[in-house]
Amino acid sequence: MVKRCAYATCKSDTRYPKRLEGGVVFFAFPKPKTQPERCRLWIKQCGRPPSQLNVSKINKHSYVCSKHFMNGSPTPDYPNPVQAVQNLEQPLLPEVHLEKEAEEEQGTEKQKNLKEDNNNLKLKLLVKEAEIDRLKAEISTLKKKTLTPELIQSSNISKMFEYSTGFRYDQFNQLCTVFGIPNNPHTISITIPLKYKRTNLEINEMPLRNQLMFVLMKLRNNEDLKSLAFRFNISIQNASNVFKAWIDYMFNVLGELPIWPHRDIIAQNMPAAYKIDYPTTFAILDCTELRIERPTSLVLQSQSFSNYKSTNTLKALVVCDPRGAVIFSSALFTGSMSDKEIVRQCGIISLLQKMIENGYLQRGDGLMADKGFLIEEDIKAIGLQLNLPPFARSNRQMAAGDVLATKRIAKHRVHVERAIAKIKKFKIVSGRIPNSRIGDINQIWYVVSILSNFQPHILNS
Repeated sequence: MVKRCAYATCKSDTRYPKRLEGGVVFFAFPKPKTQPERCRLWIKQCGRPPSQLNVSKINKHSYVCSKHFMNGSPTPDYPNPVQAVQNLEQPLLPEVHLEKEAEEEQGTEKQKNLKEDNNNLKLKLLVKEAEIDRLKAEISTLKKKTLTPELIQSSNISKMFEYSTGFRYDQFNQLCTVFGIPNNPHTISITIPLKYKRTNLEINEMPLRNQLMFVLMKLRNNEDLKSLAFRFNISIQNASNVFKAWIDYMFNVLGELPIWPHRDIIAQNMPAAYKIDYPTTFAILDCTELRIERPTSLVLQSQSFSNYKSTNTLKALVVCDPRGAVIFSSALFTGSMSDKEIVRQCGIISLLQKMIENGYLQRGDGLMADKGFLIEEDIKAIGLQLNLPPFARSNRQMAAGDVLATKRIAKHRVHVERAIAKIKKFKIVSGRIPNSRIGDINQIWYVVSILSNFQPHILNS
C-alpha cells in the first residue's frame, strides 16, 4: 500500500525509496470519528489549504512522516507534528512553546511583529480558501435545484399552482393517475410510459411529475422553452424533447378516453333551465378559429384566410353537453372552410350514428347550433333534430314565437362558447400560432380541449 506524507510540501512517498533515506517512517492520522480534536490539530499543523486537506478527506491512508515530529515519532510529551510554518532548519520546539521561544530567538520586537504579521496573513489566506470552497459547494448545490410541483404548491403567492398549470395541486395529482405516473412525490417511477426522440442523463434524472408540470406550464401560459429550461435546470434541446414526447403521449392517452356520455347521464346532469326548454337536446355545436402566422405558401395563405377573422386561421368543431363539458373536438381545418363542410369532414356524423346504434342517443333526439350550421338535412338523415335560431331557416318575417325561440337558443348556446373560451385559457392556442408549431398543433389542440374537462364544469346540474 502506497504511503505519502500529507505534511505541507513534504515529498516522502513509499514509491520513491530515495525520499525515505534516513529511516523515514509514517504515522497514521488520528481517526476523525474517535479523535476529532486531535485530527483537526494534525490537519492544522500540516499547514495545507482546507481544499487539499480537511476532515472529510482524512481516511486510513492519510499519514504524516517521522520528519515532522519532535523526536521522530509521536511521544507523550510531543504527540503531534510540529507546525508547518516553523523554520525546519532551526531546532524543533514543542508547539505549545513555539511563539514564546521564537520571540526569544528573534530578540527584537520588529522580528516578532513580522512573524505575527506573516502568521496572520497565512491564517487569513486559509480562511479565504475555506470560504471559497464553501461557496463552490453552495453553487454546485444551487445548480442541482429545480422547480417541482411541491415547491410551487408551497409558494406564499395565492393560487400560484393553479396560475402556473391551470389546475389545483389535487387536480394535478389526479392527472398524474390518468397518465400512469406517481400521484405523490414519494413514489418512485418503476416504468416510463413515454417514448422520447432521444434521452440523456438530464431527462433520465427529471422526475415524471416534474415533466408533466413542465408541459402544463407550457400549455397554460405558453412560456418560452428557454425560460422553462432554465427553471427546470435542463438544456433547451431537452426541454423541446420532453414537450414533444409528452404531447404525443397525452394525445394517445386522452384519445382513448370515452368522453361522450350516455343520454341518461346527460339528462340527469342538465341544468334546470336548460332541461325545461330542451329536455331531449343533448349536445351543442360550434366552430372556433385559431390565429396562425401567414404561411409561406401562397396556396396555404389563400386556404387558411378567414373572412370572418380577416387573418389566417385554423378552424375546429367543438361539441359540448348542456353543462359545458367537451364531448367532441375535431381536427383543425383551414380557416376558409365553411362550418357545414367541416361537419361533413370531421367525423361527427359517423360518430352520431354510432351513438344511436349503441343507445347513447335515440332517434328524435336533438342537437343545438348557430345560424351558420346549414346541416339540417345531414342531421335529419341520421334521425336526429337540429335546433337552430328560426331566422336561419327562412327569410320570412319572424313571429313573436320565433323571437322567443331565438332568445332561448342564444341563452343556452352560450355554453359552448364558454367551453371554447375555457379551452383557450391555455395560451398556447389563444395567441397567434407560429409556423414552427403547425406540425403538432392538432395534437396540442385536442390535448388542451380534453384537459379542460378536468377543470370545474361551467355549469352545475
